[in-house]
Amino acid sequence: MAYWATPRLTEVSNAPSLDTTVPKAFGDWKEVPSPFMQVSLTTGLDPNMDQPYDQVTMRTYVNSKGQQIMLALAWGKRQKQEVKIHRPDLCYVAQGYKIASLKTAQFNDIAAEPRAVLGKQMVAKSSRNSEAVLYWMRIGGLFSEDAFATRAYIMKEGFAGRIPDGILVRASMRFTDPSQEQNAWPLLDAFLVDLVKAVPPETRALLLGNPRSETTPHGT
Repeated sequence: MAYWATPRLTEVSNAPSLDTTVPKAFGDWKEVPSPFMQVSLTTGLDPNMDQPYDQVTMRTYVNSKGQQIMLALAWGKRQKQEVKIHRPDLCYVAQGYKIASLKTAQFNDIAAEPRAVLGKQMVAKSSRNSEAVLYWMRIGGLFSEDAFATRAYIMKEGFAGRIPDGILVRASMRFTDPSQEQNAWPLLDAFLVDLVKAVPPETRALLLGNPRSETTPHGT
């Protein structure tokens, strides 16, 4: 009797493989080996809390003009209060960068009905280089902009019997001349627009929410 009275949490299952379904060439972009090591997706803290990802894809793409963009995709099927996707600003700081600017970005050319795709535009600086970073974090049906809203959303989903999934979509460019920064933003935005258009529908749903995968019971 107690079994039937206990709520059963549901979670996303049967998610597509990012490594397989994200093309290595699309639009004017193609994957290339890169001498640069991307900033890690972790913060270097407690290892049990530091690996919230079930899939990670990190690549470097180049266009016909020789411009390079680094792409990082990290998806986790279970976002909980204690284990969830790390905010890039924390990851960059943990690896020696200083955050020079961080502001809200709206991706007007990417449709995620019925809500807008919101993320962040960030400039991170180290002694070696600077990096223009454009990203969004989706937790379930929320495009997460701050930790408080994320915690509140995860709690609300838990009360409804659901464990939300989550994904970080991050594109970045390195630059040494400050004048290059403003040119980076439209290029990063256009790259992400092309990426979303290039992936199959099930992967697009993973990037933007409302994935077309079934939920399965988790726990009893």
